[in-house]
Amino acid sequence: MVMNLYILLLVSLPEAFLNLIIALLITGRKENLKINTQNILKFTAAIVLMLTSSWVIRPISPNILTSISLHTVAYSLIYMIVYRLKPIYALFGSSFFLLIITTTDMLYISYVITYIFKGMVNFQNAYHWYVLLSSPQRIVQVIVIAFLWKHEILLATRINYRFHKLFLASFLLLTFGEQLLYFVYLDLCDKLTLIYQIMFSVSMFVIVLVLNILLFKLIYMVIGNLLQKSYKMYTDLEDDVGFALDKIRALLVNNQVDEAVKLIDYITE
Repeated sequence: MVMNLYILLLVSLPEAFLNLIIALLITGRKENLKINTQNILKFTAAIVLMLTSSWVIRPISPNILTSISLHTVAYSLIYMIVYRLKPIYALFGSSFFLLIITTTDMLYISYVITYIFKGMVNFQNAYHWYVLLSSPQRIVQVIVIAFLWKHEILLATRINYRFHKLFLASFLLLTFGEQLLYFVYLDLCDKLTLIYQIMFSVSMFVIVLVLNILLFKLIYMVIGNLLQKSYKMYTDLEDDVGFALDKIRALLVNNQVDEAVKLIDYITE
């Protein structure tokens, strides 16, 4: 795969910068994005390591699946080292933004390669177009950042542990499934007639779009259920506290101090 200073600085650097912000937001580390000396040093170190890993991985990767696998491992290790994230959270953050990159790639880059550049070889040789062609990805990344910053979903640190595994498995399966489909498409497209190319292209577009919609619908449903349960727990606790305070007040009004103290001790046990 192609990698040079042009791609590193004008394509990989903006992508890594936005991906790191997404990873920190989705794993509940928004405080690491506050501007201070320590955060700037950590952020810079993570970006340098991410770019270094891309510089090494991309040229040695024989195909898309190998590249995405090595990047997932490398990015997760970087987050564990720089930000002291637990392995599951580091992998969670990496897989989430890689899914975003993979999906946007699938929805338009594959067709650009096939129908505009007439194959992967011509596309790789026209790397001076990469900045323009990657602009839709940057726009999607910025939209995701704005959404996460505003709503603070915090999937990785504010939900039950079994949901960590559910979402992580969903992100990884969808990412690698889409990359496999992408690989097959690019490998077979030149060998197919035009009508079959169009059928394959449309089918792939629909599959990727539907799968991602279903995944984010799942996220929406889970978050909605968690909010409902949290609200019910809060109202139940509020009722219990109100009842206990009324009882203690009644005892104190009747000078039953010992009974009030016993009730307080019982509640605080």
